[in-house]
Amino acid sequence: MRLRQISLGLTLALSIASQAHADNGQTAYDKGDYVGALAYWQPLADKGDAASQDGLGSLYALGKGVPQDYAQAIAWFAKAAGQGLPKAQFHIGFAYLRGDGVTRDRSIAIGWFRKAAAQGYQPAQSILDQMN
Repeated sequence: MRLRQISLGLTLALSIASQAHADNGQTAYDKGDYVGALAYWQPLADKGDAASQDGLGSLYALGKGVPQDYAQAIAWFAKAAGQGLPKAQFHIGFAYLRGDGVTRDRSIAIGWFRKAAAQGYQPAQSILDQMN
């Protein structure tokens, strides 16, 4: 029982540490330090951190700190969306709405927006309201 508590505590601590690094990436991004954001997010994204994967997707979609590459953006957004991150689901929906790196498809976009909105992600609900 004690070993299980220690293991759970260690898992939680590592999760918090990972989130702290992802937050550092967001702070760098918000300051316009896109290379710094990339440096924080890349190793975490490679290890499966959804927030960092979404962050990398944003860098590639916008060409911030990296060459603009919609295929890379979609690949990173898809990894994060597959883990249920609503922000990434919204980003994929937006890509389908605009045709950025994927074939433009309003129906698929709506499906992604609905997934994000179902989790309470307000920007997704707002765009759904505008689309109706």
